[in-house]
Amino acid sequence: MPSRYSNINKSWQGDLCDVPLCKRNCDPQQGYCKRPNECRCKLGFYGEFCERCIPLPGCQNGGCRKPFECVCHKGYEGIFCQEPICREGCHPTHGYCETAGECKCRIGWTGKTCRDCQVLPGCVQGTCTKPLECRCLPGWTGFLCDQGNGNCSRHNGYCRKPGTCRCKVGWLGDDCTKCHPYPGCKNGNCKRPWECNCHKGWGGFLCDEELNYCEKNPNTCQNGGKCSSLTKDDGYFTCECPAGYRGERCDRTNMTSISKVSVVTPLLMVQTSSQKPLLSERNATTPIAISTTELQHMTIEMLHNNDDNET
Repeated sequence: MPSRYSNINKSWQGDLCDVPLCKRNCDPQQGYCKRPNECRCKLGFYGEFCERCIPLPGCQNGGCRKPFECVCHKGYEGIFCQEPICREGCHPTHGYCETAGECKCRIGWTGKTCRDCQVLPGCVQGTCTKPLECRCLPGWTGFLCDQGNGNCSRHNGYCRKPGTCRCKVGWLGDDCTKCHPYPGCKNGNCKRPWECNCHKGWGGFLCDEELNYCEKNPNTCQNGGKCSSLTKDDGYFTCECPAGYRGERCDRTNMTSISKVSVVTPLLMVQTSSQKPLLSERNATTPIAISTTELQHMTIEMLHNNDDNET
């Protein structure tokens, strides 16, 4: 028995012919239709046949496998796939990239991965350990390392190219650090040009006179005096005498005697008929000890240095 409703119109389907036939190839899961031959997309899908998903809003370099996700293309990362992945090995702080796979260096850095510092512009013979530096290679100097110096002394020499050192007058040596002693200096050295500083045991203008008088004459200084050899012009020797002795050879003794003079004066002053001190002129530099017992009386102690050869 034929159906009550004959499906003459091929745009409908169902027992009651009330279900429209969607557009051919319209995705049955992601699309639908209310009228025949149309294809309406469900939420999260788009396209002629609703075959495409809508990615997460703001997704820049990615796609989706289901609605509202952001699956990054190769070379990008981040929630919205907005960050390019730089070249492998690119320094994370010295370098950056605007597109995937590149490595652009920030100011002061260079190299394929931005790990090498960049020398100061104009640096000729130098290197760097940090950006915009110019550390001179051996043999070079100057702000831009463009002046050769070798190991030449800065004050005593100069150079015109690396490996050479021309000494100023009075200096010598490969690096011009040795001074030239006074011509004829035999047993001495110098700290500055044209000096002749004698070694121990030598004296004289040219350090050519041996100082050995005390060694050859051990009894020169008497009474325990210390002998030091001198040059001929300075008298051959000098003696450092112990306490109580004096003289060129420490052969004279020092004797001290004290005499007291009592003076009475209401003004505590000692007056004489002459303008000379109470002490003799020979002993004018000898100290005077003064003691007082009362206002109008004082005692003057006069110290005399008496030679043992004098009476």
